[in-house]
Amino acid sequence: MTRKKKNRPITPPAPAAPGSSAEAAAAFLAGQEITTTDCRQCGSLVSGLKGRYSCPACGWTNPWHEGHGELPTADEDPDWPGHSRSA
Repeated sequence: MTRKKKNRPITPPAPAAPGSSAEAAAAFLAGQEITTTDCRQCGSLVSGLKGRYSCPACGWTNPWHEGHGELPTADEDPDWPGHSRSA
């Protein structure tokens, strides 16, 4: 026995509320630049963020100073272990 599917109208998702994590993620991603180059070790095509690369085939990574922008300081990095996490 098979069930008939109900035709339900498709509603678009609601816009992100100001200050939400979705809005913060969109703001973060807007500042990122995806770049592509050849791996210097094995020749595979690799992509990275703002000129910082890591090859999944051989493990090569380019030096941090070759990136296209400044890295965040420890205080600006939300994943830095020195930040206290409040639940």
